[in-house]
Parts: sequence; structure tokens; C-alpha cells
Amino acid sequence: MTPDTMERKQFGIAVSPKVYEAVSKRARSQGMSPTGYAKLLFDAAFAARIGQERGDPASDAELDRQVTLVFACAGQGDAEAIATATGVRLSLVTMILRAWRKQGGAK
Repeated sequence: MTPDTMERKQFGIAVSPKVYEAVSKRARSQGMSPTGYAKLLFDAAFAARIGQERGDPASDAELDRQVTLVFACAGQGDAEAIATATGVRLSLVTMILRAWRKQGGAK
């Protein structure tokens, strides 16, 4: 089964209006829906929790790096953030992003 053909399940959660607005604002700034942005946050938090359960707890700085990596892998973030999160040198990240944008027709 590929990720595209896997059965999907949903969670229904309620958040305060303040949290919803904060997530919505950040999502808009990234060109995402609030749900899509919340999914990235969930994925990052879940990955950090699994690390804790495996006896590899994340410090605040490590958690920040993990969250940055999730967002970078989802195409959010600038070249410097992606380079920092992945450990790939900035010049290579910049070259890769430029090639992807050219191939995809983005400017």
C-alpha cells in the first residue's frame, strides 16, 4: 500500500478560538489550510512523543529542530531552515530548490 492508497482515519478535536486563530494565521502565511497546518504540527508532536517513548527524549532545542524538519520536508520554510533541519549544506539546498521550482514552473 502506498500513502496515496492507504485508508485514512480522522480525529475530531476542538481548540479555543485563540488557538484556532493563531493556527489559521500561521497557515495563511504558509499558503496552507488550518487543517493542513494542524496536521504538520500533529506529525511533529507525534514524532517527538515516539522518541520519548523509545527513551530518546527531545530537549526544547531538539524538538524545535524536529518540528522544523517536518515543515521543511513538507515544503515550508526557507532554504536556510531546510539546510539547518536536514544537515545539507545551504548551497546544495538552494540549488535543489531552484531546480524543483524550475521543473515545476514556479517562480
